[in-house]
Amino acid sequence: MDEDDKAKGRLARLTERLTAGASPTPEQIEDSKKIRQAMLGTARQWAEMLPGHIIAIDISQYSLDGRQSHGASESAPGNSNYEEIRALHKLEKPGDSSTVYKRYLNGSWVVVENLD
Repeated sequence: MDEDDKAKGRLARLTERLTAGASPTPEQIEDSKKIRQAMLGTARQWAEMLPGHIIAIDISQYSLDGRQSHGASESAPGNSNYEEIRALHKLEKPGDSSTVYKRYLNGSWVVVENLD
């Protein structure tokens, strides 16, 4: 590494490497916008039953206003939402897992087959 590179600093060198490629075409930009627009008002909820019948839950959500949210939690037998989650994901034994997709329709989140 020469003295000029050292003087730039790590962030500047990284930025140069990331921006050195070709800029996206107008078609690629438009396709990206369409994909982001289609994701608005959608959610993906993954769940897996762990040993001890605890359910691990991971949720990614795209609000109608474009905000993205992500969260993770666990629910144990006896928790208020445990049976609802277990039934929604059809979890019976440790190791079982599933993904459920949702769309925000008419003011509430509705389970859908997929997000296509």
